[in-house]
Amino acid sequence: MTNIKARVTTVSAPRGKATASDEATVRRFFLDLIVNEMPPDNPECRRVLAKFKVTAGKAVSPYSTYPLKSFVAFAEEVAQILGRPYLGLELGQGFRIWEIGPVYPLLATAPTLRDALDVFSRFQASWQSHTTLAVTREFDETRYGYLIDNLEIWPRIQDSENAISGLCALIRQMLSDRWSPAEVTFEHDVSQRSEVLSRFFRCPIRGNASSNMIVVRDADLDKPLHAWINSNAPARAIVERHLFDLLRPPEDPFRPLPERLAQLIDQRLGREGVDLESLAEKLGLAPRTLRRQLSTFGTSFSEVLNQERRKKGEMLLSTGTIKLSQLATHLGYANQSAFSRAFRDWAGEPPSAALRRARRPEVASEPADNETEE
Repeated sequence: MTNIKARVTTVSAPRGKATASDEATVRRFFLDLIVNEMPPDNPECRRVLAKFKVTAGKAVSPYSTYPLKSFVAFAEEVAQILGRPYLGLELGQGFRIWEIGPVYPLLATAPTLRDALDVFSRFQASWQSHTTLAVTREFDETRYGYLIDNLEIWPRIQDSENAISGLCALIRQMLSDRWSPAEVTFEHDVSQRSEVLSRFFRCPIRGNASSNMIVVRDADLDKPLHAWINSNAPARAIVERHLFDLLRPPEDPFRPLPERLAQLIDQRLGREGVDLESLAEKLGLAPRTLRRQLSTFGTSFSEVLNQERRKKGEMLLSTGTIKLSQLATHLGYANQSAFSRAFRDWAGEPPSAALRRARRPEVASEPADNETEE
């Protein structure tokens, strides 16, 4: 099997005493899209704008930044007060390629869809920090995964559905309105949302996945774009260099080693191997050096790993919808039995008990999983 993987990971906001989730940022023009949906004479809308310190009307600069944690919470609350549970999906569906701003010429002159999405991936760091955009190519398909790298930013249904539906809308504008992905996955439960999501994406939809993802057939990615404008490569390179300079994220100063390690673990859990050797290499350290430096912070690799597993496990269990076997996979355990033993060590009870508490009252009496807990 040929397996080609490329990952674009961005951590652009500076860190001091505040938490990582407070410092993650998103460009203001994404916030404007939500504000435009809010009736100015609605008192609830005015209350929410004041709560999140958002001014009505467009920002002076669309490239000014706004805290990502506040943006995600703002989207969730606006969807609720407007009575539009699919607000993120609707905004993504209405996304137009020129709303990307100065990156649009690079997309419009890309010879193939794959080239256009490569441009989109490279600029992800400029639009939103603390976010992983993973591109994985397997067999005859390529998977584009989107995930905010901080579990404190939750719930995030509107943001996730907006990101994936927006990417789908972008592809349809470049290829055909009739285009559909091979599959779409979301990290949140979609059991009550699958009908609406399936109607838009026109493909299989799966929830409780390890990341939000759109799967594109390579045959579609390598098609020449119908609106392709012939341009020379040197000119495109110059434009791209100027755009990166205009949109480059703020510099990220030194952060404590355990914090950087925790973020790498968050990015990889359930998607690729999480071991000391590979993460030490990613941090530019020898494994022995990583162990020694972690000890100066009073911690170890296994402690940081277990903390991140517990944080993600408790968050996913709180949804009340995920199976224990799925959760074991998302946390990087070899099997459900290993996960159950670890959870007992954390919480002093089996994970099935926590899952039953989180489930809706009408299903609380049902078994926590279709599989027997080991």
